[in-house]
Parts: sequence; C-alpha cells; structure tokens
Amino acid sequence: MSQAAPPVRMRLLLGWGVFGQLIYVASQFVTLLALTRFATVQEVGIYGLASAVVLPVFFFFDLNMRVNVAASARSGFSFQDFAGLLALSVCAGLGIVLLLGFVVFDGPARIILLLIGAAKAAESLSNLCYGVFQRYDRMALLSGSLAMRSLGGTVLFVSFLAMGSGVAWAFAAQFIVWSLVALGIDYARARRLWRANGGPEGRDAGRMRQLLRSALPLAFNGLISALQGNTPRFVIAGLLNSVALGQFTVVAYAMQAISTVLMAATQSLIARFSTYLDRGQTDALRKTLGKLFFGLTVFTVFSVGISLLIGDWLVLTVFGDDYSGLGLLLAICVLGASLRGIVLILQMCLQAARAFRLMLIIRIGSALVMLTLCTVGGLLAGLAGIAIGMCAALLVQVVALALAVRPLAEPDG
Repeated sequence: MSQAAPPVRMRLLLGWGVFGQLIYVASQFVTLLALTRFATVQEVGIYGLASAVVLPVFFFFDLNMRVNVAASARSGFSFQDFAGLLALSVCAGLGIVLLLGFVVFDGPARIILLLIGAAKAAESLSNLCYGVFQRYDRMALLSGSLAMRSLGGTVLFVSFLAMGSGVAWAFAAQFIVWSLVALGIDYARARRLWRANGGPEGRDAGRMRQLLRSALPLAFNGLISALQGNTPRFVIAGLLNSVALGQFTVVAYAMQAISTVLMAATQSLIARFSTYLDRGQTDALRKTLGKLFFGLTVFTVFSVGISLLIGDWLVLTVFGDDYSGLGLLLAICVLGASLRGIVLILQMCLQAARAFRLMLIIRIGSALVMLTLCTVGGLLAGLAGIAIGMCAALLVQVVALALAVRPLAEPDG
C-alpha cells in the first residue's frame, strides 16, 4: 500500500470541483441555446418533459454512487463491488426508460427520451469514477473529464443542429461522446487510482448485497430529489401547455446552472466534511459552513437584483422573441436556486455523517410540500405562481434540514 499523501487544501478541492462544473454548465447552456435557435418552443418543451422523466429514473438507479464511493474510506467495499452493482442497477434503469418511452411517448419525443436515457447511463459510470477521484482528492481528474465530455458533446450537438440533421441526431452525437469518455478514460483512470492507493479488491456477492442495502436510502433520496426538482415541470405540463413548459425550461436553466455548480462545490467537500465529523472537529465544520452561507447570501442579493433590473431584456436578447416578458420568472428562479444551494449545503452535512435515512424522511416531506404549493400557485397565478410555490417549498425544506444538521455542528455532536 502506498503512503498516504498529505491532505489537499480545501480551496483547491473546491476550485477544481467548481471549475469542471462551470464548463459543464456553460456547455449545457450552449446546448439549450442551440435548441431555442434551431427548434420550436414546443420542441424545447418536449426536451424539458423528457428530461423531467429520465432524471428521476437515473437519480434512483444511479444509487448516488458518487457520494457513496467518496464517503467510503472506512468501508470494506471494493471498486468491483461498486462497479458491479452500478452496472446491474443502470441496466434496470434503462429498462424503465425504454418501457416509459413506448408507453407514454411517441414519435420524435420517444427517440429523444431514449437518447437522453442512454446519455444518463454513460454519465452514471462517470459519476462512479468521480467518486473515486474525490475519495483520493484528485479533483483535477474530475474536472478534466467534465471538460472533455461537456465540450466534445456540445460541439457535436450544435454542429448537427446547425447542419439541419435534427434534434435526435444531435442527442445521439452527445451520447457517443459521453460514452467514449466514460468507458475509455474515466473508468481506466479510476481503476488505476484505486489500485495505486491500495483500495480493497475483488467482487463479492455478499458485500454487493450489503452495499445495495446501504445505498437504497441514497437511491430513494435521489429519486425523490429528482421528482421534487422536476415537480414544477410536471405541474406546468398538467395545468398549462407546452409553450409555457418550453418557456419555463429555458428560464429555469438559470436555477439548474446555479444548483449544478453549487452541487459540485458541496460534493467536492463531502469527504473533507466526513473527516471533520469522524474527528469531532465541529469548529472547522461551523467555520466552513459560515463561509459558504455568507458567499451564497452575497450572490443571492446581487443576482436577484440584476434579474429584476434587466431580466426581461436579458432573456429576450439571448433566447429570442418567443421568450419575452420573463424577467420576473427569472428572478424567482434565481432566488429558488439560492434556496436550493442552502439545501445542498445542509444535505452535504447529513451525507458526510451518512445520515441517509434522515435525509430520505425530510426529502419525502419536502416533495409533498413542493407538489402542493406548486399546484396551488399554478391554479392561482399561472407560471409565476408555480415558481413562487417552488421557492416556498424550498424554504420549508431549508428549515427542516437546519434542524437536522444543528446537532452535528455542536461541540458534543
């Protein structure tokens, strides 16, 4: 076994995690922008609905393996245990997507759904490898992978759309790039890194069953999280129309982008927070949480203010005439992203403590609140009302998580 390297500074971990995710977010933005330029609002709405269906499936069948691996330094699970269980689970997820595609969707929408599902399967393998990179503080490898698959997939996606090949071919090209990076680069690097650090080896059916039992709360958390996050889209599809769904998909990308970057930042720190809790370093935990919350507060005030001032012009300029008059919706979504950021930070503390069951209980309650408030908001005030209901539900979730995390940050926690 090789000698353990000195701990990487937290700012460096955070920096690499955010850097890679920024590239991913920028690439996804270009993808969405290309859709608005080369497809109709209705087609953008179909993409939004297909994503809302696929994401919950893979948030469950992914088993949140990245977090599980990153926080597994004291466990006896091997790389083969993680990879074998993920392979079985992802195959089951693909089967569910295939079934939904033929039962619920038809025509081009079905093809888009299946291609998005295939791309998420490839991403699940990359996420497993990212957990290994995090476990050994090799965030530069994670950022490099994100950059390769994001930039490569986006370049081909936009190229196919610009050539008039159609949305389906564009998604197929993106899937090919993501698969090549996951299989050809990420898996090989993760395997070598695991061996170099003397990680447990060999696949064992008993350990895999134990891993599945421990991962199920995480999987259900992922499922409920995705359902909760996509509840506004489901409500819009049920109460409004595909045009409203397309408009929300575009504007809510601001929320998705901010949340994605914040998720990367928090995931980069899970292993470090786990160490704090194992060693009883509550002072360090509170200090880090304070810095994160302060930075998020400053960002919220600035970004919501900008959205209120120039949001209408900004959305119209970037996405075109079909998306005019959406500045207020943008400001609400940015506020929602900040609330979601607080949720992610507090959840990170529970993940580091491996309090997965408690997270699941809070998540289920929060999802029910989200569905109720979004539905009421949609009935009372349409699209903006749904967004306001979303923010109110996130605020309820923040309060519940804060009460759960508080004992962990106390000196005797």
